[in-house]
Amino acid sequence: MSKARDIDISVVIENPVDQVFEAWIKPELLERWLTRKANVDPAVGGAYELFWEPERPEHNSTKGCRITDIVPNSELSFNWRGPEEYETVMGSRTQVFVRLEPREGGTLLRFVHTGWGSGSQWEKARAWQAEAWKEAIENLKNMLENTDKFRQNLSMN
Repeated sequence: MSKARDIDISVVIENPVDQVFEAWIKPELLERWLTRKANVDPAVGGAYELFWEPERPEHNSTKGCRITDIVPNSELSFNWRGPEEYETVMGSRTQVFVRLEPREGGTLLRFVHTGWGSGSQWEKARAWQAEAWKEAIENLKNMLENTDKFRQNLSMN
C-alpha cells in the first residue's frame, strides 16, 4: 500500500478496534484529540471536515473533504486539505487511509497519507504534514490509553 513518498505510520493502541475506529469518525472524539470542531458523516461521500478555527471555517480546515471509503471497525479513507500555507500546492488532492487490525491487547493502526507531488513546495508540505500526523497519532494513542501525555484539541495548523 505504501510508496516511498507516502507518510506511513503504524502503531499499536491498547484499545479494541471499535473504540479506535470511533475516535476517527465521532465528532466529539475528534474534537478531543485532533481538532476544535468536526463535521463527519460516516458514509462514502460523507463529509470529513475538521476545523481548527471554527469561527473562520474557510481557514485552517478540511472543509469540503469527503470520505472515499469506509468499512466499520476496519477501514476509513478520505481526501485531505492541508494547512493554509500549503493550500495552493496541496488543495484537497492528497488522500488519507486508516486501516485497523485487531491485535492481542489492542489494535494495530496503519495510517498512510498519499498523493504527494514533486517539487520544493510539495516537499515542504509533506514534511510539515508528516510531523503533524506523527504528533496527532501519538496524541490519539495517549487519549485512548488515558496517559498523562494526552493534549486536548491538538492543533494541526
